[in-house]
Amino acid sequence: MSPVEKIFITKRIRDLEQYLDELKPYLAIGSEKYLKDREKRYIVERLIQLIVEVASDINRNIIENEQNASADTYYDSFTKLVELKVLPERLAVRLASTTGLRNRLVHRYEDVEHSVVYHGAVRMLDNFRRYIQLVYKYLE
Repeated sequence: MSPVEKIFITKRIRDLEQYLDELKPYLAIGSEKYLKDREKRYIVERLIQLIVEVASDINRNIIENEQNASADTYYDSFTKLVELKVLPERLAVRLASTTGLRNRLVHRYEDVEHSVVYHGAVRMLDNFRRYIQLVYKYLE
């Protein structure tokens, strides 16, 4: 991987870390307060979208560098990192499942269950922190 590509991925990881840091206080208020506050729900929904999109962007960059290929979907971008030995399968599946949440929020495929969004966002914090560690390890 070229130094320029590493710089690009590192910058995107920093963006991802920032979004995770911004997400945390909105979840720390607890689900009851979260569910009652429309403004906080909208902020969390947008941060979920940004987190998934930035991580998928990182994934695509790694895949293009390693395989000279691309991922067809956000979901595939996570599962392909298993083949490249960047992510373990269990984590990749958990991360890939966040793309469905992102799609429901962005495209409003169905009524949004705000409690599902809240609990999904809580799980995202740990899962994406682990993802960041593993991508940094890949870059070494």
